[in-house]
Amino acid sequence: MHDANPSAFDAEFIAALPHETPYFLFSEATLLARIREFNRYLPNVGIQYALKANSDPGVLRILAEAGCGFEAASRYELRLLKNIGVPPDRIIYGTSVKPAAHIREFAEYGVDCFACDCRSELKKIAENAPGSRVYVRLAVNDAGSVFKFSEKFGTSKATAFSLLGTCESLGLRPYGLSFHVGSQSRNHRAWANALANVREAIIALSQARIKLEMLNLGGGFPCQYDSTETVPSLAEISAEIVEQYRQLPYQPKLIAEPGRGIVAEAGVLVASVIARVPRRETTWLFLDAGVYSGLFEAMAYQGSTRYVVAALRPSNTSGEALFALAGPTGDSPDVITREALLPADMDVGDKLIVRNAGAYSLSVTSEFNGFPKPAAYLV
Repeated sequence: MHDANPSAFDAEFIAALPHETPYFLFSEATLLARIREFNRYLPNVGIQYALKANSDPGVLRILAEAGCGFEAASRYELRLLKNIGVPPDRIIYGTSVKPAAHIREFAEYGVDCFACDCRSELKKIAENAPGSRVYVRLAVNDAGSVFKFSEKFGTSKATAFSLLGTCESLGLRPYGLSFHVGSQSRNHRAWANALANVREAIIALSQARIKLEMLNLGGGFPCQYDSTETVPSLAEISAEIVEQYRQLPYQPKLIAEPGRGIVAEAGVLVASVIARVPRRETTWLFLDAGVYSGLFEAMAYQGSTRYVVAALRPSNTSGEALFALAGPTGDSPDVITREALLPADMDVGDKLIVRNAGAYSLSVTSEFNGFPKPAAYLV
């Protein structure tokens, strides 16, 4: 499915590392492989990496050096990009609802591309970033995705038409349309279906003599977890996008905002067993990392993601058994999985590797119960 470099996370290599657990490892080779894959299957689509998925400075630096653009969602993310020297013409402010002070800071840095989805936000952009390019976010069908966005963000085609038609009177430049099919989408046609929906808006805008310069495909590109059926490959997704794109009345420039699709497989979390406790029908292994240490999406109300978990040592002669895995905090939702197949003799001090943990992990860690955030290392 991918041209990844799994050797970066070889169990023997990780077992020899001197780092104290828990910690994240991010693979430069895998990050670059993801970028190559996007460039291969979506060669004419500009990548605006979504910082929210993983804003580790080392990761951002690698992506910047590889030529990525960035989608930032706050002035705090903007400052991370400024710190590593990303120029303003490679940054877009993609959140459709924004604090005025943040808009001003983006504009002062030279960023001139902003999203919106309502009239009050359009006026806010006009007041704080005059002369900027504006693209309007449409609500689209996000069925088939784990995390749905269209309830909170996005507007109708009619409102998008009105907003873009108002831009010039406010001193703004009507630039494009965007959509988001939902995070971790499992429908390979989701992006193409959204483009088909956009087609009607493009025709209506053309009749009003507004020609779009850009279409933003958003994110949602999936990663394979243990909890999901086989996800569509980028090759399958891109084939549908290209086919639908060719059917548009004209072809605006395409950009996309992959986050998970670039960083998920590029990161692992390494943790240690701190307790082995038999409880009724299940033996629990308590780890020094849990949902608050980066595995937030394992929570039932955050997607019930089941990560690929493996021991750093072989099972020897003990065979394997199912364990429940929990984090170190005193909170009952701090449960990673109830179905981890591991060596039956796992005990205190043994280490585990949680794979495909590069997205929405480090960026949502907290210090709940006082446990510090895991360190992060690049390999």
